[in-house]
Amino acid sequence: MATAEPRQIVLVVDDVSRNVDICEEILSDHYDIITASNGKEAIEVATEELPDVILMDLMMPVMDGMTAIGHLKADPRTQDIPVIVMSAMGMTEDIVQGLDVAEDYIVKPFELRELLARVRSTARLKQAQDQTREMNLHLEELVKKRTNQLLEQEKLSIVGQFAAGIVHNLSGSLQKVMASLELAQMDIDERDQFLQSALNSSLEMREIISTILDKGRNEQRLDRVDLSLNDVIIKALSFWEADRYFKHEVEKRVDLAGDLPLIKVVHAHWSQSIDNLIKNALEAMQQSSQKCLTISTQYDGNLVELAVSDTGAGMSRETLENLFNPFYSTKTEGGGTGLGLTSLKALLDPYGVEIKVKSTLGKGSRFSLLINPEKINLKYPAATRSAERSMASITN
Repeated sequence: MATAEPRQIVLVVDDVSRNVDICEEILSDHYDIITASNGKEAIEVATEELPDVILMDLMMPVMDGMTAIGHLKADPRTQDIPVIVMSAMGMTEDIVQGLDVAEDYIVKPFELRELLARVRSTARLKQAQDQTREMNLHLEELVKKRTNQLLEQEKLSIVGQFAAGIVHNLSGSLQKVMASLELAQMDIDERDQFLQSALNSSLEMREIISTILDKGRNEQRLDRVDLSLNDVIIKALSFWEADRYFKHEVEKRVDLAGDLPLIKVVHAHWSQSIDNLIKNALEAMQQSSQKCLTISTQYDGNLVELAVSDTGAGMSRETLENLFNPFYSTKTEGGGTGLGLTSLKALLDPYGVEIKVKSTLGKGSRFSLLINPEKINLKYPAATRSAERSMASITN
């Protein structure tokens, strides 16, 4: 035998007992009724019982209804409970004021069917909101459980993320080719100029396609290669040009040392790590008036430093302490402190890379990777196996 669902609760707030009795008589067949006789008592009862709907009179002793609604809407525990204002006939100003803070109103004396209809409509809306909230919580749990899989998918999704930008860039070049060829068909003096324009645009398309194919191939490989860190940075920046925000709104400053030693690593680990640093910086600068991304490399004969700086919102001490925690997020500070940085640490830890972060609220952040090429190259086989185990643990 199926268990009956619990009935919704309606809180009736009125200092006139007769009005309370009428509401109970009309609604009790469908809802559980609780009552309060003034605004102060209504706040206490609502906070304790968390009703699904509140019927609130406006004119009451101790605390009026409008003040009580203000307190209820300011409290996270009760702010989502819909309120129906009860007002005497002819009190238009009360109704208008009530609708600024409440979801509905009804005029006294009640028309019985109208009261039931308004409460039923509001209660159904509340039920739908509660169900949506429960679904969202359930989805959040599923997301947490699948975070590890998502970290791995992030490595392979970069082309998909920029699909619109890539298509836009290819379409622009293709339109130039078509227009130039159409003009070149005409017997005009500038024919050679238009043919050259078509050739240049064709070369642009070939470069875009080559970048995509190279990135796709490299992201799939898990064997070790002699990697030039500068080359990976340059190719990453070229690929990010498919993002319109990156291309048109962000100033780029790049200072790459020319004497970097090669490192024997898995290309995908480092390509993804650099992408994550760039993505993190871009997200941090979304709301900044100045958007400047700085990437530099330098080598002191012992350590290579790769630094990525932004002029974004910066991060608080709490954010910095939880920077690589996949279940910690910031909605108003900095952005980009989620799965990308967790993945960054998981990918680079096996290579012995030290990650240093400096950040100032309102000014920006600087991420630096300290890399020991000799250590990586001497111990690469062990580092590779460790990195592959890290990626496997992320997937499982």
